[in-house]
Amino acid sequence: MDVQIDEHNVAPATRAPEVVVVDDQDQEDEEVKDQVHLTGKRKKKCTSDVWNYFTKKIEIVEVDGKQYEQLWGYCDFPKCKQRYRAEGNHGTTGFKNHLRSAHGIVKGQQQLNVGKDVGTEITHIQPYKYDQEASLKKLNLAITMHEYPFNIVEHEYLVDFIKSLRPSFPIKSRVTIRKEIMEKFLEEKDRLYAYLKSMQCRFSATMDMWTSCQNKGYMCVTIHWIDDDWCMQKRIVGFFNVKGRHTGAKLSESFTEVMVKWYIENRLFALTLDNASSNEVAVQDIISDLKENGNGSIVCDGIFFHVRCACHILNLVARDGLKEISATIGKVKSLVLAVKGSPLQWEELMKCATESGLDTKRGISLDITTRWNSTYLMLRDALYYKDAFMRLKSSNRRRYAKISPSNAEWDKALTIFQCLKKFYDLTEILSGTSYPTANLFYKGFCDIKLLLDDWSFSNDAIISAMAISMSEKFEKYWQQSNIALAVACFLDPRYKKKLIEYYMRKFYSDQYQVELDEFVSVVKKLYQFYTSSAPAPTKEKSKAAGPSSSSTADVLMENVDNDLEAFLYSQNQPGMIESNELEKYIAEPLLQIVGQFDILAWWKNKREEYPILTQIVRDVMAIQVSTVASESAFSAAGRVVDPYRNRLDPEIIEALICTKDWIAAARKDSRIVGSIVNDLDVETLSISMANKLKVEDKNKEGDEKQNEDGDMESDPDIMNDEDEL
Repeated sequence: MDVQIDEHNVAPATRAPEVVVVDDQDQEDEEVKDQVHLTGKRKKKCTSDVWNYFTKKIEIVEVDGKQYEQLWGYCDFPKCKQRYRAEGNHGTTGFKNHLRSAHGIVKGQQQLNVGKDVGTEITHIQPYKYDQEASLKKLNLAITMHEYPFNIVEHEYLVDFIKSLRPSFPIKSRVTIRKEIMEKFLEEKDRLYAYLKSMQCRFSATMDMWTSCQNKGYMCVTIHWIDDDWCMQKRIVGFFNVKGRHTGAKLSESFTEVMVKWYIENRLFALTLDNASSNEVAVQDIISDLKENGNGSIVCDGIFFHVRCACHILNLVARDGLKEISATIGKVKSLVLAVKGSPLQWEELMKCATESGLDTKRGISLDITTRWNSTYLMLRDALYYKDAFMRLKSSNRRRYAKISPSNAEWDKALTIFQCLKKFYDLTEILSGTSYPTANLFYKGFCDIKLLLDDWSFSNDAIISAMAISMSEKFEKYWQQSNIALAVACFLDPRYKKKLIEYYMRKFYSDQYQVELDEFVSVVKKLYQFYTSSAPAPTKEKSKAAGPSSSSTADVLMENVDNDLEAFLYSQNQPGMIESNELEKYIAEPLLQIVGQFDILAWWKNKREEYPILTQIVRDVMAIQVSTVASESAFSAAGRVVDPYRNRLDPEIIEALICTKDWIAAARKDSRIVGSIVNDLDVETLSISMANKLKVEDKNKEGDEKQNEDGDMESDPDIMNDEDEL
């Protein structure tokens, strides 16, 4: 069947509306088929394309006291009330003239849509039919996904552009756009609610607070789980204004309300928070509430529930270390500032870089006092351009001799850079959200602890002082780390109990067996909880799952530790009777694999062999070791609520943030729109963490003097949530 094509993009002021010639083969009404009671004649079959845009309706009219039935054709376009007589003897010329003049639709050559399949270079050609309602929905979606202001639909030149494509396209007001976006939000919310209600697994959550340019406090709650296809999933389920003071009790109440609304309050496994003092109180209140009203739903009395943000801990530790080395890298920082502060000197440096064969597009990051990773990035870039700096010094000694580092200072900068790289790499890998990070935490933090112990006895006084300062802060949070993250490492078939034992031997010497036995008892307690209370998973036929697109290289395994490998693979476990899944899993040899390893795919294939353990893995691996998911949502919110849109109310802000996140997650395999949260959004995390850390010095003085609230426990190293972004 013939379909219309749009008019060519030509300004209406320069020509009359273009009309595509009507096909001569179009017959208005032909092929006598049925008997109709209106005229007493046989009705002709409708073959004209105008009936794609008109609907026939029978109306009763009265003439001279007698009633007659008339057939009318009503235009289907919104707000168009045009109608024409539709009996066979009236023809369709009037219909065509109306479509051409009022809606720009004429009959002619079929319109085709040419494109390429996603992820391939295969070209496809499909018939295309214009759908006005679908186009309006796509416009609303573009406003939501790309964070356009609502009044973009009233921008003069955008309206002109749309009208040039289709003059009849209805341009709606910003008020109507807001209303339709809210309707889309509620529609997506209902769909997500039904989906989450059907999931047979537990959820882990992240929660954080943010202050907008409106000076309003917002809470972001993100949930994480592993779906039935064993893929990591996350959704923002709450982004709302929290009024009043952000005390622990207030945060607990707000979080619980969100969980109840989504019907997942009894299916929580863990909650990841930063180290704000109010969060300590909030977690205890949430655990108490779950114990009291959760009907035994909380796992093992809540020992796995509270998870501290690993990236925030690494930031605190690295910042303390930088205080000890600031003087050592002072000249490197001064040289970078001098060159970056002058366009002329920057041009001279880039000229020297070109002569040295270096990439001039790379640039140099500036060191910002409150952002520890900016120091690492500055050292990385400065060391890359070291030869260019040396050449610049030789070309103008009078200007650069005093501020240029000596060879010994460059060597110390390199040593410090190598130390900070360990923290930067671990922060990067633990910031992922599309792959499990819980199984990577324990080994990563143990390696950091061993490095700090080693650096503390370094012959270099500067490195030793830096390590000692870092160790003091690290030990504080090491004692408070969640045992669930060690359990996650235990559930990695490459490590199991052997890795836990290896590090406990390092840390506890002769007392390691006591610590190891305590850990094993926790694992057994968790297994017993799932055995007695968790619903038995439905047995499905396992399909071999090879490396998938979600497989990630474990950067923590790239640096081979010969001592660790010898311990893992050379010693055999003593024989034991395999009475259950847990003992069978422990008795099996470690999985030896190099390179990429998809732990979820491995456990997916073990569902029939380990039905209970796989359910535990599904819940434990969903734990987030950082709050980067919520932190990154704040970055998007900062673009939605900018100084030019600061009158947006909290209701529409939540609709915009959540709808974008839900739709992006549903289309994450498509390259059309990126996710709201990047998998390794370390830059966003660092900026947010920096603002938090920036207020800690201020808190230290206040906390030492008095404790203002009973539920806001003072700690010089833990900031108050009221000072957060």
